[in-house]
Amino acid sequence: MSLREKKKAITKNKIFEVSGKLFKEKGFENTTINEITKEAGIAKGTFFNYFPTKEALLFYFAEQKADLVYKLIEKEIIGNLPTKIKIKKFLVTLAEIYEEDKDLTKLLFFEYGKYIANSRKFLVKERNPHSRVVKVIHVLLQEGKEKKEVRNSIDIQMAAETLDAMYFHTLMMWMKSESKQSFSKDISAKVDLLFEGIGD
Repeated sequence: MSLREKKKAITKNKIFEVSGKLFKEKGFENTTINEITKEAGIAKGTFFNYFPTKEALLFYFAEQKADLVYKLIEKEIIGNLPTKIKIKKFLVTLAEIYEEDKDLTKLLFFEYGKYIANSRKFLVKERNPHSRVVKVIHVLLQEGKEKKEVRNSIDIQMAAETLDAMYFHTLMMWMKSESKQSFSKDISAKVDLLFEGIGD
């Protein structure tokens, strides 16, 4: 990365950090671009160089998480680990990322969902968070089947969608909860349960 690119990345992250702080203090709807630029110490034009609208910050948040998904694939779950451990590590690490700032995660996640629900310009499938997680799990399960770590009779797509549904349901329940429960520990236990199965 060149010096110019580093400076651009720093500015973009600063805008996002300041926006997140103001969103938590005032709410997304009540925070203006003028307030963001003033707090960040930048010109309004600079903001629009990075984010065409305030709502674009929501997409940036989602895309940051999506980028982390692929970094996890490249750095955290490659190698000869058993399939169950790869999937568990993948989902637990994602959960830990969200746990870093629950209030901001909650605010931006629900605003993002609300904006998408009301927008006619819906995200293409590849950018949808559910689709990305299912795709990763599907690849890992397919690899597991080839290594005889996943039963050959298992419908890979159905299994991937089940794990994804479990993950996002747990995420929603964690965001709505006022308790100090650990999202990552909950995910870890549920992955164990799904792989071990229910019944005798």
